[in-house]
Amino acid sequence: MSWDVLLIRTKTNRESMDEIKSENIIPFSQAEIAHEIGKLAAELGAVCDCQDLSWQNLDSDGWSIEFNIGKNAETESVMLHIRGGEPKEVLALLPVDLNARLIDCSTGEFIRTGEATSFERWRAYRDQILGGVD
Repeated sequence: MSWDVLLIRTKTNRESMDEIKSENIIPFSQAEIAHEIGKLAAELGAVCDCQDLSWQNLDSDGWSIEFNIGKNAETESVMLHIRGGEPKEVLALLPVDLNARLIDCSTGEFIRTGEATSFERWRAYRDQILGGVD
């Protein structure tokens, strides 16, 4: 069970959710995501596995993120499947480094640095469903 976050990049990165149109999306490449994951791993002391460019991983002692990129060389968005704790450092660095935004799939709202996400509510729900097992 994962907390899911969507990474997306548009021409202005200012559109509301309703205003995002396909023609305004700037795609990510598999290699670009792999490079960023490697950079984050080095900065945060985490471990990355980017051998399969369609499904890349970034792991630390407190959390794990699977980056679902897809089999095409370019994609309009990347789904992050987050397990364990909330990777606040990644959520702060990733959108800045890639000039992108993150969407909290539990709320449908953009994640803003310094503001609370729905992670704790999601974790409480997960713990209730799984009986406290991580």
